[in-house]
Amino acid sequence: MKFATIRLSKENDPTDVFDLKYTLIDNTFTKKWINCVLEAQQRRYEISEPWALYNINDKLSDNFVLEKLNSLMSQVDKEEKMFGFKLESIYDKDKLNKIHSVFEKHHGKLDEWKDNPIFKNKSENFRKNLSEVNQFVHACENRHGSPKIRIVWFDLPKVNKFNDEDYKLFTNKKTFGSLYHLYADVGKNIESLAVDNDDHHHDVVPNIHFSADCVAYFCSDTEKQVAEYEKKFNEFVEENAEYLDSRGYKKNDTRLTTGRIEIGKLGKLDEKKLMSNLRKYDYIQSFFLS
Repeated sequence: MKFATIRLSKENDPTDVFDLKYTLIDNTFTKKWINCVLEAQQRRYEISEPWALYNINDKLSDNFVLEKLNSLMSQVDKEEKMFGFKLESIYDKDKLNKIHSVFEKHHGKLDEWKDNPIFKNKSENFRKNLSEVNQFVHACENRHGSPKIRIVWFDLPKVNKFNDEDYKLFTNKKTFGSLYHLYADVGKNIESLAVDNDDHHHDVVPNIHFSADCVAYFCSDTEKQVAEYEKKFNEFVEENAEYLDSRGYKKNDTRLTTGRIEIGKLGKLDEKKLMSNLRKYDYIQSFFLS
């Protein structure tokens, strides 16, 4: 496998498509990631968030995201009261953290939800709605942030762990037109905790597991921005060393590595023209390897 393709379309017109074809980077991690994608396809899992084009067009507007999140919480509460309130503004960070903590508490880490009796005798949509509550919290947090496309398969078991060689490939720099692995654990990693001021989270969950999930970025960080990110992450680890130690992580634990692994590149492109083309599409029709 040398290429990965994100095929976009219009939700109301599947015949109008636009392909983003990435040349895969040849390293030991990419080979493992490819196996995860093939597993998702062999199991015939559909992409869980075909709407997840962030800050690329106007579909995920403030009102749309707010209404969708409140609707999802309401649907969850009809089967099992977990929230019992509405979000008034997508910029209410404390309430967003609270909503995320409810998801984190009941869903648990990775596949722990399967053993939680709260999911028994519920409709097929119950877990999907709760998972989408979590994703629309992130949609609120990412409004006006970096343009990106997320590809995720909720149902694919999260059993694969990074090794020391994988952690050496992590970077805190985002590059326009690159494809990266996506955080696959459930909880808050160092990156989130360092900037969220979150008093509601249940546990720190750094980058431990990987899956087929990936993210395409359409922005580039400057060296100054990367240095600022890393300073903030390092300060969080230093200031919370005792807490992290109580959770099983020493300051020099490689599992506290931040960032993401680059797995593919679009190659030479006209950035303005690409973004203009992307604005026309609002649906992830498929993702495939070749």
